[in-house]
Amino acid sequence: MRGIVAYAEGVPRGFAEYMPAEVAPVPIEAPEGAILMCYHWAGTTDEDPEHLGHERELIERVIDETRGRFTGLATQGWDTPTHFPIPFLEELGFHEIVRHERIALMWLPYRKGAVAPTLAPAAHAPEDLSSGGLLAIEAAFSARCPYSLDFEARLKAAVSEHPLAERIRPTIHRIDTREDAFTYAVPPWDWSWVRFNGEPVDPFELLGDGLAEGIADRVRAIG
Repeated sequence: MRGIVAYAEGVPRGFAEYMPAEVAPVPIEAPEGAILMCYHWAGTTDEDPEHLGHERELIERVIDETRGRFTGLATQGWDTPTHFPIPFLEELGFHEIVRHERIALMWLPYRKGAVAPTLAPAAHAPEDLSSGGLLAIEAAFSARCPYSLDFEARLKAAVSEHPLAERIRPTIHRIDTREDAFTYAVPPWDWSWVRFNGEPVDPFELLGDGLAEGIADRVRAIG
């Protein structure tokens, strides 16, 4: 992995990182290409667009650094206004290859005739234990991302302390290598995911007590 760190008044505020596709821990095939893994500018709220301007400069530097070494740069775009927004990536020259639900595979080719990236086929089917009156909670997280680790800790605590814990069967996977990413690839092909009895759950919608309440609602719905 290579990356760029941005400082403001001597304090680290932002970063952007990339990896050669053949070793990147994401379920994306991009022959001779690179993957823009993650980028972030800290210290602004979701409503403040300032971070997008700084992040744009960081990504432009990644593009400059990778253009002579790879056939193109691939990444995931999200149908959200604040993190990996698809229109923002399009302004930087990326175009959408394929979309599944809220996530798109984006591609910025550097060479004419460069082979476009593809998503790996789904290789993992999360459990559904509803027929037995149980709630299977299956999730994947990565040590690379503090947000991911934070939700992993919240999920484990919510399950262990839940009054209906005897009806919950949690399974946690770690996606820290390319092999992990392909082994646990599920639509929409994000590197982290949560499933309740096989159904996708957006962890960012389950804030505060909403996580425990969401689990309780799912268990009661089983009957």
